[in-house]
Amino acid sequence: MAVSLWQWALAFAATGVSFWAVARYDVIAHRHFRTGVSDRRATLTGAAAISVGQTTGAGAVVGAFIRWRMQPGLGLVKSAKITAFVTLAFLASWAAITSIAVLILPAADIPLAIPCSVLAILTGLAGIAFLNPVLKRAGQDVEMPTLPAMGALLGFCLLDVAAAALAFWILVPAGVDISFAALFPIYLIALGAAILSGTPGGVGPFELTVLAMLPHFPEMELMAAILAFRMVYYAIPAAIGGIMVLRPIARGADGWAESVNGCIDTALTNKSARAELGVVRQNGGSILHCTAGACGVVRTGQTLTTIFDPVIGDSSDLAAPLKRIAREQNRVVCKYKISRRHALRARREGWTVLHVSDEALIVPSDHALEGSKYRQLRRKLRQAEKAGVQIAIAKDTLPFEDMAQISEAWEARNGGARGLSMGQFEASYVSGQAVFLAYLGEQLIGFVSFHKTSHEWCLDLMRATDDAPDGTMHLLVQTAIEAAKHENVSCVSLAAAPAGALTHHNWLEKSLRRNFFTKAGGPGLRQFKACFNPRWQPLYMAAPGPAQLALAAVDLIRSVKRASPKPVPVYAEAKTPTFPAE
Repeated sequence: MAVSLWQWALAFAATGVSFWAVARYDVIAHRHFRTGVSDRRATLTGAAAISVGQTTGAGAVVGAFIRWRMQPGLGLVKSAKITAFVTLAFLASWAAITSIAVLILPAADIPLAIPCSVLAILTGLAGIAFLNPVLKRAGQDVEMPTLPAMGALLGFCLLDVAAAALAFWILVPAGVDISFAALFPIYLIALGAAILSGTPGGVGPFELTVLAMLPHFPEMELMAAILAFRMVYYAIPAAIGGIMVLRPIARGADGWAESVNGCIDTALTNKSARAELGVVRQNGGSILHCTAGACGVVRTGQTLTTIFDPVIGDSSDLAAPLKRIAREQNRVVCKYKISRRHALRARREGWTVLHVSDEALIVPSDHALEGSKYRQLRRKLRQAEKAGVQIAIAKDTLPFEDMAQISEAWEARNGGARGLSMGQFEASYVSGQAVFLAYLGEQLIGFVSFHKTSHEWCLDLMRATDDAPDGTMHLLVQTAIEAAKHENVSCVSLAAAPAGALTHHNWLEKSLRRNFFTKAGGPGLRQFKACFNPRWQPLYMAAPGPAQLALAAVDLIRSVKRASPKPVPVYAEAKTPTFPAE
């Protein structure tokens, strides 16, 4: 009775903030499982499930059935998955926040080893989720939450528990002189005891923990505050949630279906499409179509990445739909290997841009072997021809067994195949490319393959035996350039090589670039491609900000180096399920 009207009002307001924050867990969970449920519907359902479940006890079971009732189109199994995701995510976030609060805020005498161990374990789990975004378990692919999702979950959890603790602190009678900073870690520990106990509303463990950790404060006043808090944070929200659950809900809600991927062969007929876009046949990517245009996209562990320039339209017009789709998948958006023109437009839109590589381009009609610029190439070609290397242009059938053996040996020498924008040897994949074979007598000693369109060829696979004569690869590529010239192909790309440490960068970036350039094989690649006197075209990557660019860059490096498992395909659109009027 001593609680004033303004205290009740502020406590109700803090409770509303807390429930909004914790209900956003459902939004992230639905995005993770790509259910297509709208953010508003997910928020309302999550708030109802949590408000009723925390009061009745056995919140995971109760929450699953409430989500099933309020979203009948999902089914019980997916509703249970959403509930499990929300429960585990909250517990992990609560453990992290409680550990940090115990370390930096005044609290009871708790050994530092406990919060430090918890934070170390959670950091390790985040590292595992980054390095292995898709885990194999009992023959099933288990997709881990992305780092952006984890960051959002942690932020919502902090807002939730801080608002709930504030509501409790506001309701403490005037006779109890305790600061919010002192009460916050105690509330977190008591909340954990209540959740882990599984009792309805956490009754018993919550009260005992608060009283035990505040032994010098009057018990009657503390119990009065707890009773008022249970009215504001448990009883009234549970009643509102129960009304939401008991509303009549129409059955047979429409499901949702992902749109069919755009056809890569149709996209490559466009004159603005890069031949290298053919790599989406293998890397789990797709062609995304929207009203602003079309582009190649691939989904990696943390990013939704557009690869190369748009097929149709302008990259600045595609920025908004790409951000929306990335947000709906708990990912950051990134543009990778875009040309200078699209990089400048991205920079004008406020994106952070980074020069990552240079592409070697050749115009076959202008390519000749005369002059000093081709001296090194002529020498390599003579060495290969003198050794007796013969080049065959693959026509109908390919020696897949011999090619596979060469590729496996090459991968063993070079630390495995690469992924993302680099192809891997696979019979069905190589069958659709222009392939050139190098023989020494009757023995196959190497091959190269090119993505091809009517207007462009792009170098993809380069494989040779360890004892192949010097100049074999040069002869293979030179033969391909001559074949492209014969077929009136206007451009041959020798693909990209890493950008070096440029002089206008600061010392840290120059050091990072120098190390990456060396470890990525940049010196050898650039030296090989420079023999053909190409025109070097700079390529860039871009993201909405420096932090997102850094995360995307590290994630793409991981995706390139860890070629398996293949990314999950991206779908252009998703129809939102039809539910009763909200």
